[in-house]
Amino acid sequence: MEQEMVKFALSVDETSAPVMFGIVCTSGHRAERLSADSDRVDRLVRACNEGALSVEHFWDVVSDFLRDPDGC
Repeated sequence: MEQEMVKFALSVDETSAPVMFGIVCTSGHRAERLSADSDRVDRLVRACNEGALSVEHFWDVVSDFLRDPDGC
């Protein structure tokens, strides 16, 4: 069975200060308000796309991102 190809994108929440950034997936998965550091979240998005992250591992990657403030 072939894996579903998913893409990830940066999400922006400007409803409060500071502006917060997250990641959304074409599968419908969303992890909003991960960080105020847009560059860091953008690196996460690029890594997910370049590494062809599967939906099954999305929440593991988000959890690792939140646990390691210096990562990505």
